[in-house]
Amino acid sequence: MKQLQTRLTLIIFGIFFTGWIICGLSIWGLEYSGARKDIIRKATLLLETAAATRDYTSNQVQPQFALLTEDKSRENVLNLADRNQEVPEFSKITVPSYAAQQILNQLGTTKENKGYTYRENAINPTNRKDLAVGWEVEIIEYFAKNPNIKEKIGERLDLISGQKTLYMAKPIQITKSSCLVCHGKPENAPPSLIKTYGSENGFGWKLNEIVGTRIISVPTVVQYQEAQKSVGSYLLAIASVFLVAYTTVLLIVQKWITKPLDTITQLLEEISLHQLERSQLPEDKSNSLSPLNKAINRLLISLNKALEADKK
Repeated sequence: MKQLQTRLTLIIFGIFFTGWIICGLSIWGLEYSGARKDIIRKATLLLETAAATRDYTSNQVQPQFALLTEDKSRENVLNLADRNQEVPEFSKITVPSYAAQQILNQLGTTKENKGYTYRENAINPTNRKDLAVGWEVEIIEYFAKNPNIKEKIGERLDLISGQKTLYMAKPIQITKSSCLVCHGKPENAPPSLIKTYGSENGFGWKLNEIVGTRIISVPTVVQYQEAQKSVGSYLLAIASVFLVAYTTVLLIVQKWITKPLDTITQLLEEISLHQLERSQLPEDKSNSLSPLNKAINRLLISLNKALEADKK
C-alpha cells in the first residue's frame, strides 16, 4: 500500500506542477498585458498633456507676450536696428515645444518619477539641443515613409538611466503656415531668432512635411515588478490551496481506504497461515469498505464450514 500511495502522490504532484506552471504563465501573460496597458495609458496622458501645453502656449502665452512687448515684429526690430538699438534675444518661453519639454521633463526630477523623459526632436531643428540622434532619426524616417501612421509604441533600454522604458512617439507635421515664419526662409525669420540661433539651422521646412517627432518615455520597471509580485502571490495562493486539499484528501484516503485495505491484507495473511477461527473483519457502517468486509466475513464463514465438513 505504501508503494501505491507513493505512486499516487507522485502522479498528483506531477499533475499539480504541470497545471501550476501553465497557470503561472497564463497569469503572467494577463498581468504583463495589464501592466503594459497601464504604462501606455500613462504615456498617452502625458503626451496629451504636452499637446495641451503646446496649444496653451501658442494660443494664450504668445499673444499676451506679444502685447506685453508691444508686438516687436520684424518691422519693429528692424526699426530698432536702424536707430542703432540692440536687437533683443529670442524669447524661448513663447515656443510651444520648449514650454512642453520644460513642463514634462520636470517629472523626471523627482525620485518617484525617475526615468520619465519627453523630447521634441527634429532632423533639422533650430535649437541643436533638439537634434534627433540614433533611434530618434529612425522613428522620424518611419513616420515620413508612413504618413498615415500617427503613433508608434515600443520598448528600449535607456542607456542614461539604465532602465527599460516604453516610448510613445507621434510625428511633428507642419500643418500651419504660421510655423514657416520661423522655419521657412532665414530672411523672413525674426531677427531675434537669427541673433540667438543663427541662420543655418531650422529652416527650409515645408507645409505638411513631417520634420520631427514627439517622444514620451515611461520607465516600466515599477509596473513589471508589481506584475511579478502579483503572479507570485497568485501562485503562492494556488500552492497553499493545493497543499491543504492534498493533505485533507490524504488523511481521508488513509482513514477510509488505506487502513481498511491494510486490515484486509492482514486478514489474507492470517488465512494463508490457516488462522481462520479468529480471523474476522470489522463491519462498522462508517467504514467505506464495510460491504466488502461483510462479503469477506461471509466468505470466511462459508470457508470455515466447508473445512469443518471435510474434517468430519
